[in-house]
Amino acid sequence: MNLNFLKNKTILITGGTGSIGSALVYQLIKTKCKVIRVMSNDENGLYELSRKLNLSLLNFNNFYEDMSKNRIRFFLGDIRDIKRCDEVTKNVDIVIHAAALKHVSIVEYNPREAYQTNILGTKNLIKSSIKNKVSKFLFISTDKVVSPTNIMGKTKLRAERIISNKKKFFGNSKIKMSCIRFGNVLGSRGSVIPNFIYLLKDKKDITVTDPKMARFVMTLNDAVNSVFKSISLMNGQEIFISKSMKCFKIYDLALVLRNYFIKTNKKKSKIIISKKTLGEKYEEELYTKKEIPFIQIKNNLFIISNKKIAQNQKQINLLNKYRVSNYNFVKKNEILKLLKRNKIIH
Repeated sequence: MNLNFLKNKTILITGGTGSIGSALVYQLIKTKCKVIRVMSNDENGLYELSRKLNLSLLNFNNFYEDMSKNRIRFFLGDIRDIKRCDEVTKNVDIVIHAAALKHVSIVEYNPREAYQTNILGTKNLIKSSIKNKVSKFLFISTDKVVSPTNIMGKTKLRAERIISNKKKFFGNSKIKMSCIRFGNVLGSRGSVIPNFIYLLKDKKDITVTDPKMARFVMTLNDAVNSVFKSISLMNGQEIFISKSMKCFKIYDLALVLRNYFIKTNKKKSKIIISKKTLGEKYEEELYTKKEIPFIQIKNNLFIISNKKIAQNQKQINLLNKYRVSNYNFVKKNEILKLLKRNKIIH
């Protein structure tokens, strides 16, 4: 993808030490952007990212020099802190907002913290971006906002609605604000795949809540490319969704990984079927039925706008088909190839 539109731009990534944030950093370093600002409240994450980028950590002078040379800055801070948001957004052109509390069970047990980060933190960052005349703001959302059944999905949906109703919340600001919804990103931190791999390497059994559970899955590379495509296309108030996501049955994924590790483990791990947990759905949705009339397909993205789109019956049928994670399930041999191709297993 041509990323010339990022030339001479200062870009802030919140949650920049997470799986998606750090993948964006690795890609941005290859572009001609002016500066990459990485914001995270994870000090060790910033340290690990700087180490992976081969920045000298021996002393401050060397570290500062390497940051300048690599056009990158590391900001330790939290989006809950409005003053810190003011500081990190100063002279920024584009904000990619990936910071969030997103682990469903932990968030369910800590709802107030999710509200503070996912809603109030997002508001803080938007206010600071408007104050500092940021031109584009892209919020990274999730398919769990569609008919949400858990706190994580509900708080992310509230944040989406704040962005979609910019004028109501923030008046006539010139900033362009949009969202992008992700499915499950293959191998991302805290997702089911690293958890399965950790247990299987340790010769332990793995648990699947129900054989019927199915999810939308995308590669990290697809997630990153979708972010850049969305930034290049956005006019404000759109919701972008990658059209290239695939559907996995979680049980098939568990079988593939268990069979793969049988070759190296003397003990044959079992797959235990438990039961559907609080806030868990059998299938995920990319968009609601009510959103379908507002969707156009462009550059391999579904783009939801606030205006109805002229659609023929073929397009409507396609949008209905892609809406729910219950079609064209990836076969087990293809799951294995995909995991190997993305270096999740070797």
